[in-house]
Amino acid sequence: MSEQVDNFRAQLRAKVDDADKWLKDLQANVKNAGDKAKNDAKAHLASLESKVKAQHTKAQAAEASMKAWVEEKKTITNEKIAEWKAQRQMKDLTRRADRTERYAADATEVAAAAIDEAEKAIAEAIVARMDADSAQSAPAAKSR
Repeated sequence: MSEQVDNFRAQLRAKVDDADKWLKDLQANVKNAGDKAKNDAKAHLASLESKVKAQHTKAQAAEASMKAWVEEKKTITNEKIAEWKAQRQMKDLTRRADRTERYAADATEVAAAAIDEAEKAIAEAIVARMDADSAQSAPAAKSR
């Protein structure tokens, strides 16, 4: 197994773990502190929105690269790969391995962007729920 594959898995695991930790911390803060937790959630949401915007272009490029790989893969049959192996055509086998690792890197990039988008959506939901809860518990405003 290549070191790159281990790196891809580690990157995704770290991304999910970081998002999960932040969401657990926020959930604990929401239960214990009102305004501070709300301000923290809004600040984190703002940083996530910036992060998601910045990643959007990279994710689109990765998706395009992935589509190109899928098309290329269709032309490389199992018979052709077996032939390359039998004839020890290292150039072709190495090129295929490199392109497949690039595909994995692109898929990791797209997955990381999706994790950030999901984290942003959860943060938006938390802020919206906090707004609804605080409006419900606040005294009604006097009309003039």
